[in-house]
Amino acid sequence: MKRGAGLLARRVLLPVVGVACVLAVWEATLLVYRLPPIVLPSPWSVATTLVELVGTAAFWRDVGVSLYEFIAGYAVGVVLGVAVGMLIGESRYFRLAATPVIESLRFIVPFAWIPLTILWFGTSVTGKILLVAYAVFFVMVVSTARAMAQVEPTLSRVGTMLGMGPWRLAWKVHLRAAAPTLASAARAAAAIGWIAVVAAEYIGASAGLGLMITNAATSLTTSVVIAGMIVIGLVGAGVSAAIGALSRAWLDYR
Repeated sequence: MKRGAGLLARRVLLPVVGVACVLAVWEATLLVYRLPPIVLPSPWSVATTLVELVGTAAFWRDVGVSLYEFIAGYAVGVVLGVAVGMLIGESRYFRLAATPVIESLRFIVPFAWIPLTILWFGTSVTGKILLVAYAVFFVMVVSTARAMAQVEPTLSRVGTMLGMGPWRLAWKVHLRAAAPTLASAARAAAAIGWIAVVAAEYIGASAGLGLMITNAATSLTTSVVIAGMIVIGLVGAGVSAAIGALSRAWLDYR
């Protein structure tokens, strides 16, 4: 019984306390500094605005567009990142050829590419998908290459004794041994990819949560701006939790 009550406190009560503290600080700031709604609306005003937004088709279209751009770019980035990371980890010649390029490009943040993607693709979803794929790719390629290089040598020797060739050994043994690292990297990459897609929508997009917030800021509708920010955080947390659950299921399955 005590264990169940403790679990309830950790999973439900403590998060509620955290949210309550944030709301209390928010209200206290309004009272102390007497800020007008255009600068900082009240929590109740933002909550009302959020309820109104959820009831509109345009809101769900924006959420859907952002999620589509993220999922498409994330899938491309993960697949390419793991594939290239495996090649770097398994092939010395490929590693020597690719490492200078990877090390140079991975320090160019995705946001630096936004002007070019707008120039090349306009406000279409293609540019945002490529930005997400770019952001995710480098997290996965570096994590995969390092994980493959750190596989216990005994596993390689056992695989070789069983008659496995280099690439079968990489796929059946090394990749499986690196799975926990890849699962963690996939969740970290998701956070970066979600940030990238929303940031890209702030500057150039025809739909999406970033565009919704930009339009609200232009019209000085601060409550919509903050409501949009809350939605971005909640969706991002949901995406991260979903990828974490899929990663755990994958680790259990393998």
